[in-house]
Amino acid sequence: MRQFPILLLSLCLLVVACKKNNSTPAYTIADLPTQTNVDNGKQLFEKGDGGAAACAGCHSITEGDGPVAPSLKGYAERASQRASDETAQVYTLNSIIAPGKTIVDGYNNTMPSSYGDKLSKQQIADLIAYLLTLN
Repeated sequence: MRQFPILLLSLCLLVVACKKNNSTPAYTIADLPTQTNVDNGKQLFEKGDGGAAACAGCHSITEGDGPVAPSLKGYAERASQRASDETAQVYTLNSIIAPGKTIVDGYNNTMPSSYGDKLSKQQIADLIAYLLTLN
């Protein structure tokens, strides 16, 4: 019985250590490269990259929502309107690396918060450039 409080405390510390805050961005738009490649961003969206899943697995770019995430059709226009204090680029970056910061109404925060670790800053810049072409 004496071991129970120690076990409980250890478990709590493990949970806190493993839980990553997915509502605080690890870096800002100013940290990304300014030269982007839209075609590379499109490929990342459609096929992913190594450890990063393809966005298209959850998001559609046509009418109608994806299986678990909102459609990105018309994203370029909507992105600048999602968060009143953010540009479309900032909102998109935060949506990728800190998906819990702004959640689209009607959806749960199911997007992985690991893309900031799995994708390079160049890949994220390219992905943002691609997403902002979606009309």
